[in-house]
Amino acid sequence: MSMHIGQNPIGLAAYSFPWRCGFAGAGTARVCPRPYDAHALLELAAYHNLATIEIPLDIIKDHTTHGLREFRKRADSLGIAIVLDGAVIDEAMLTNLIPAAAALGAPIARVMLSGMLEGARATFPGGWDAHLAKQITVLQKMRPLAEQYNVVIAPENHQDLNSADLIRICDEVGGAHIGVTLDAVNPLAVAEDPIAFAQALGHRIVNVHLKDYFFYLTNQGYLLVRSALGQGVLNLPALFAVLAAHAPTATCNIELAAINARHIRVFDPAWWQGYPTSYGIEALRPLLAFAAQHVRSASDDWRTPWERDEDALALGAYEETQFTQSVAHLRTLIPATKGNMR
Repeated sequence: MSMHIGQNPIGLAAYSFPWRCGFAGAGTARVCPRPYDAHALLELAAYHNLATIEIPLDIIKDHTTHGLREFRKRADSLGIAIVLDGAVIDEAMLTNLIPAAAALGAPIARVMLSGMLEGARATFPGGWDAHLAKQITVLQKMRPLAEQYNVVIAPENHQDLNSADLIRICDEVGGAHIGVTLDAVNPLAVAEDPIAFAQALGHRIVNVHLKDYFFYLTNQGYLLVRSALGQGVLNLPALFAVLAAHAPTATCNIELAAINARHIRVFDPAWWQGYPTSYGIEALRPLLAFAAQHVRSASDDWRTPWERDEDALALGAYEETQFTQSVAHLRTLIPATKGNMR
């Protein structure tokens, strides 16, 4: 795969600026008072010569078909493609999301199968297996609509799905309009190695969130703490090699992780109850090898400015610095087309 910026696009993910977009602190006094809207994200991507944005529908002010087409025209004028970001799937959400994606000219709609985090499947109400089966049924029912509008539905491994789950989803839904949004380091939330996870998914990957974490051991497992790309645990060259071999047309987007740490409690036997009996045995050896390579000292202050209760100025500077560092790092790995840095 030729990962030239603007050909296989490196873009701006929906959650690149979770505080600035207003997701962190929602409903509290700490929420960002002036979050980015969709047009501001377009301008930010254009300023940095990026080629895609992944955005949720609700930050586009005009949701009418006309409004979505006008937004698409603005994106086209800047040379920026769109991936539409959806929520946890149900029929009503997908019935709205898929035509909206088509109106935006977005060939991919990223969705989630749950809002669960930290791989905590044992705590999932009603059991994870039953939920997964139910959500596959929803996707099967919505397949004709995706085909009608020529939109690929791409569930993300949102710290809930393991590689086997995603393969099952693609196989059981079937057809050319189901794929995977690979969050590059979320495999660690379900105790899988990120590169092995990507290899297992292979050609099913249609969209990628390029995200990175620092890795800290705890007495219950490990913390995943956000970092700029290239500073954490993700082996980007290895990931790009997997994509080149198996998913050369996948769209790649920069995503800065949640502004608070994620705690994966793999040393708690109860955590594993959400997984098949053999899963822990298969996962632990590569996971321990990964930890040996990447673990950071527990004595370090791993807290983000959000967790240190710092002010809005510090939060904004923290996020924007990590974003610009991520863009700069990608440009060292992905040579730009001559005369075209998009």
